[in-house]
Amino acid sequence: MRSLCWMSFVGLLSLLDLVACTGDAGVAGPDGAPGKDGADCTLSTVGGVKTITCPDGSTFTVTDGQPCWDLNGNGAVDVTSEDKNGDGAVDVEDCEGTPGTTPATTGTISGVVRNAAGTLLEGVGIETSPASTTTTSDASGAFSLAGVAMGSYAVIGKRSGYADYNLPNVGVAAGATTNVQLALTPGGPGAISGVILNANGEPVSGATVSVQGQAGVTPAVTTATGAYALSGVAAGSVFLSVAPPAGNAYLPGENHDGIFLAAGATLTGVDMTIASRPSNAATYSGTAVCVSCHASLPATAALAADYAMAAHGRSISGETSGLPAPGTGRVLDSAKALFPAVDGTTSVSFQALDPTDGVGLLPVFLCNNTTDGNYSMKFDGTSCTDGVGTIIPISGTYGGEGDGGVDLQPNLGKFKQRFLAKLADVPVAAGWTYTAGKARDYLILPVQVTQSGDGAPLLAPYKETSWCGRDRTFSRACAGCHVVGLKVVVDSNFFVTSYEWANNSEPKSQNVGCESCHGPGSEHVAGSGDKLKVINPKYLTAEGERQVCAQCHAADAGKSKDPDGKFGYAWNQSHLGDLGNGAFVAGVYNVADYIKGFGVPMAQGGGFDAWPDGKHGKAHRQQYAMLAFSAHTNNPYEKLTCSSCHNVHSTVQGPAAAVRQAGADTFTFHDLTFDNNTLCLSCHAGYGPFAALTKEDVAKLHVSDTGTVDKNATLNVTYTAAEITPAMAFIAAAVSEHMQDQAGMGLAAYDPKDDVMPVGRCTSCHMPRTGKSGGFTTGLDGDGLSALAAGDEGSHAFDIIWPGQSAVLKKATGGVDTDIMPNSCGGCHAAARLSGN
Repeated sequence: MRSLCWMSFVGLLSLLDLVACTGDAGVAGPDGAPGKDGADCTLSTVGGVKTITCPDGSTFTVTDGQPCWDLNGNGAVDVTSEDKNGDGAVDVEDCEGTPGTTPATTGTISGVVRNAAGTLLEGVGIETSPASTTTTSDASGAFSLAGVAMGSYAVIGKRSGYADYNLPNVGVAAGATTNVQLALTPGGPGAISGVILNANGEPVSGATVSVQGQAGVTPAVTTATGAYALSGVAAGSVFLSVAPPAGNAYLPGENHDGIFLAAGATLTGVDMTIASRPSNAATYSGTAVCVSCHASLPATAALAADYAMAAHGRSISGETSGLPAPGTGRVLDSAKALFPAVDGTTSVSFQALDPTDGVGLLPVFLCNNTTDGNYSMKFDGTSCTDGVGTIIPISGTYGGEGDGGVDLQPNLGKFKQRFLAKLADVPVAAGWTYTAGKARDYLILPVQVTQSGDGAPLLAPYKETSWCGRDRTFSRACAGCHVVGLKVVVDSNFFVTSYEWANNSEPKSQNVGCESCHGPGSEHVAGSGDKLKVINPKYLTAEGERQVCAQCHAADAGKSKDPDGKFGYAWNQSHLGDLGNGAFVAGVYNVADYIKGFGVPMAQGGGFDAWPDGKHGKAHRQQYAMLAFSAHTNNPYEKLTCSSCHNVHSTVQGPAAAVRQAGADTFTFHDLTFDNNTLCLSCHAGYGPFAALTKEDVAKLHVSDTGTVDKNATLNVTYTAAEITPAMAFIAAAVSEHMQDQAGMGLAAYDPKDDVMPVGRCTSCHMPRTGKSGGFTTGLDGDGLSALAAGDEGSHAFDIIWPGQSAVLKKATGGVDTDIMPNSCGGCHAAARLSGN
């Protein structure tokens, strides 16, 4: 542990003479005990004079009993340089660390138990494997296991007359609560059989099929016809794992929807498809190749068109089309002129590093100068036209394309927009040596447009004191999440000296592309679209599919695993000669081997920028880390993935198509949305607090709100007003009753057709905006003081954050508003907010 340590000169006990040095002067100990010995500094004795040397080369002389360390920098001496080990000398190792506090090493597993019909079960014994603590469900079916050590567990429910239920792979994080659901089924074991297929629908022989959480069931190996049969399977909701045959042709798989096995029943025809994979020799072809082919195929033409408009495919622009046309002097409102008209100047209230040498801070101006490259930023002077300072042209944009012009700020996006400058246009980069790709590399300029949070849209700083350092090049800090086929070479300082990617001649190819999710596609292309030569994420395990997104949406502060934290993205140089050439390939690798501190809160040394509860994200791009705590990933019915709720190929927020079974009927919902609750209710209708609702009620709402639904073999079903009106009443009543039961919100009015009003929208309470991409929004608390009301990115833990959970984060003294996590109520209710100061 690196500490900032302070040491005084001989004979001077006054704290005025304390001088800084770095080194391990002692590590904080648990439970207030002395810390471990500090051994980084060394002691030498010459002529009776004792000298301590710190790692930075600074030296200090000491005497026995003299104060030597002020570890916490509070101006008080914590430790003396006594001879504590009794060897007759003042050893640096004798200097203790400051009293420590007990680190959080345990978490909680909470949940509910139901039977197969959804009724809450009392008296169910709850335990874990490996064993931790035990408890019993109460009259409401609820239970809580506290003090469970960090790790992964199976949660087991047992009750007489029911088959044991085993929920595997439940993760427990320090200081956090993981929510789960268990479903017990009466009776004894049954049997399951089916066929394992590949992406072409052909049988896979030699695959091993096992029942998750049921170690007593003998796994089955598929025959030449792909057939398997399992016996002795405990009744209930079952998940099967498929381990591929030896070799590199296939990847592990599982069923994402729980298979319900009645007591003593035999299920046949339980077929599953597993993902194929390219060989280790496959390389990246580039998005342009993928799109050109798929756009010409009737089955995928619409998908290719959707991708062209999706944020994944256009967040980076290698030119300035994402900015307003030169000369417009676009004013977003009467108070904020951002980029000026031609030859105008927009000044900002902060300074940034000098781009000529990277030393010192200079005033910055936004310019629109047709002589010097249209849109630009100018450093030094008093205006864009005074002839003083350095003008850096804007060569491209990052973000800000929004939803393609549908919103009120079509070129500034939802959260923010940043601006790219070619290295050739930044003087400080002139001496940087590249063997390839220097003309394609960027620095991100130090002024961004923030379109969310207080005062938005507004100009805000971005890395203003470090923006033109060589460690801030796009290739080193950003490229891993924005290009496919990345190839980087670095020097001994891990600065990039060669930067290439697939299709790097296309300015807009610096974007999330097809192969970012489907893996290197050269063999797929060479095989005329052979499905067995590319990865289809929907056939991966649920965790494997979630990690497709986790490579960029798991940790805002997460850096490369290898080289150790040097790149700003998932990367592992030990795989340079393997599939992906150092880049993460979902299903093939574990993303924890590519992101340093994966899933670990920053407070514990990881890359998850979480609030102090270690569960809810504080910054952007952390959806995966929160989802791991969600009941959506820890329940016996369905293992949700990111694509369960998001259409990754489009700007549509809901899935492209969601199939829901309701008795003998099958409903296929197209482009569901969370704004009017159809996305959430399409799953939850018929269960729990929404047991009175039917899937068809939700279908009526969706169709009445411009959506489309297929029912069985009937495409685009229609409903009359007489059918829709009572469905709306049922939905409004069910949601209102749920709000009253859970939060006493009986007087709140919910209108299912009002997708703007937050009251009654599932996401308002279950996805409070705890994170910040662009900015936080503040408001007044109940005492009229400033407090955080909300961020701009929703929690993906899907739990309710109560005001009391925010209140415990308030510091006794010296706090600020951003110490306090926003909660589910504070977005609307001032009394639920808490000022930090």
